[in-house]
Amino acid sequence: MMEPWQIHAVHRAAAIAAQAHDRQYRKDGKTPYLAHPARVAGLVATFGGGYREIIAAWLHDVIEEGTHGETTVAYGLSSLKLPGDNAILIYQMITALTRDRSLSDDEQLLDSLDRILKAPPGATLIKICDRIDNVLDMSSMDGDLGHYIRGSVVVLTQLFGRAVEHGYGGAHEALRLCLEGQLPPRNQ
Repeated sequence: MMEPWQIHAVHRAAAIAAQAHDRQYRKDGKTPYLAHPARVAGLVATFGGGYREIIAAWLHDVIEEGTHGETTVAYGLSSLKLPGDNAILIYQMITALTRDRSLSDDEQLLDSLDRILKAPPGATLIKICDRIDNVLDMSSMDGDLGHYIRGSVVVLTQLFGRAVEHGYGGAHEALRLCLEGQLPPRNQ
């Protein structure tokens, strides 16, 4: 159960994400982009994330997808006036989840997973929930879906130990089941 000030901080993070993703759409060109971080934040809450992880989930794509994303996240977090080093921990999760666009697609994933494993543990939960949402929303995606599924299997493999260690095994299992539904049947 969150304290009122934590709920307020989560609502402020959602407002920051809404402004940052204004007029952006998912790959289907119809769904507002904000639906994705909203669903990821909901999954993070469902699988045991606290207010820090929920805030980071709302903001996890702002640096990648938003104009002046890094500044938006930094100023947005400072405006929340969080206690202690919470803003720094949230920022570390967000930057670990942010792809380095100067790398190839495969290198981006491995680089991000490496940074997630060094970041606060909540980054692991957010990455798994991000993949769950994207796998469930694959019908609206374009490109090589097989490549995305294979990348999701890498996420499962690389984050398994950390997910279990920090109590995120339920999220990990949910992603595995989502992928199982997306994988083509094996030839008998």
